[in-house]
Amino acid sequence: MDQFLINKDSAVPLYLQIYTQLRQAILQGVLPPGSRLPPTRRLAHQCGVARLTVTEAYSQLKAEGFITSRQGSGTYVSDSLPATAHIPRHLLPETQTPLSAWGERVMSTKPRVERPLSPRPPIDFGFGRAFHHIFPYDIWRKLLDRYLSTDDAMLSRYGSVAGFDPLREALAHYLGRLRGVVCRPDQVVIVSGAQQALDILARLLLEAGDEVLMETPGYVDAYAVFQAFGAQVAYLPVDNAGFPVESIPADSRARLLFVTPSNQFPKGGTMPLARRMALLQWAQNHGAFIVEDDYDGELRYDGRPLSALQGLDKNGRVIYLGTFSKVLFPALRLGYVVLPPELTEPFIQAKRLVDRGAPTLTQAAVSDFINESHFERHLRHLRAAYGKRREILVQALETYLPDIVQYSSTPAGLHVMLFLPPQVEETAVIHKAAQAGVGVYAGARYHLQQPAPPSILLGFSGLSEEDIEEGVRRLAGVLRGGGNSEG
Repeated sequence: MDQFLINKDSAVPLYLQIYTQLRQAILQGVLPPGSRLPPTRRLAHQCGVARLTVTEAYSQLKAEGFITSRQGSGTYVSDSLPATAHIPRHLLPETQTPLSAWGERVMSTKPRVERPLSPRPPIDFGFGRAFHHIFPYDIWRKLLDRYLSTDDAMLSRYGSVAGFDPLREALAHYLGRLRGVVCRPDQVVIVSGAQQALDILARLLLEAGDEVLMETPGYVDAYAVFQAFGAQVAYLPVDNAGFPVESIPADSRARLLFVTPSNQFPKGGTMPLARRMALLQWAQNHGAFIVEDDYDGELRYDGRPLSALQGLDKNGRVIYLGTFSKVLFPALRLGYVVLPPELTEPFIQAKRLVDRGAPTLTQAAVSDFINESHFERHLRHLRAAYGKRREILVQALETYLPDIVQYSSTPAGLHVMLFLPPQVEETAVIHKAAQAGVGVYAGARYHLQQPAPPSILLGFSGLSEEDIEEGVRRLAGVLRGGGNSEG
């Protein structure tokens, strides 16, 4: 090897530059086993560096087994390197990494990822975004600083796998008081989000071939988890009252049923009491568990939030999921699951094997955020701000698109799913809307049935009231101008 590229202005130490280039030359076969390296003095002169710099590079290569020193003879590339170590990668035979059956199912059930519009249009109805001006970041920083400044003992050890006990207690109290959930603190387990909870539940409750019932349109990431574990996923189309319990086949073998009763995701709509009671009876009769995802149950804009399905359950058939991502901020990555007593210990033990627990510092701050009434105050602000935005969105839809689209009238959530006329092609609508400066998003990925009815999602939480009205006006121009595949 005759040439070294040394950059003395680089932040990378000089010895590391020499080490990296020699290592690469050895691995690529430019310096084959047994090759003699130049003496340190000569290489230092060649590179224009101090001899000590080259000595450091050689020492690192020697420590890693790339080179050896022979007394009185010099320094050589090690003879003990595997034969393939110096064969260029492109000359090695191609191999395919074998995956487990689970891994193969993961790759075959990859969810359809919705690519963001690039560049994002000026008016972007992206779903699930927080209106960051509302969150009290000054309070949040003070709560974090409280523990960073004073509680070295908490920060220096691992937390509980089940979660920070004061947060579990705060959640049990809050959920019982405002969401109608009936539980003890030891039934509450803190997770990194609903997806982790679903993964653990699938490990505990499903064998390959077991049946799971779901809604359509529905939460496709849950669908993907269940399929990855080999479950047979059956689904029923929802109506304006949510999951149609009366339509469950008499011969259903479902072990799990996944529902969003407070505000159906993503269509919208609330499951009435009669259906809730019928669903609980069905689960009891069939020995099945109901997974109740209450992802945005607090965000109801007409009166108080509805009580959870879990609070009606007298037989331990409901597993309740919640998250802070929608009501605090998505990057928090903190959720919780309320388990029937018989599942609590198995769930915690399974979680211990896959996860040491959520960050204690974050949990402590959230606990104080709840206990010191910041959480409920923040929710009131969210309901006022998001409720007004949804009202503006609905008014605009009634003004500009009264006879073209259909959507749920339930005043809840952070988006509206618009069902388009059957002849309209949703990707054409999305493309033309983007050309008009409006970002709307496909509903197809949320439908399990094929062909999916044409639909789009309009998230309103990240937009101003003025942009919401203007965005719908432009969207109406697109739809009235033709959004079919030929237009």
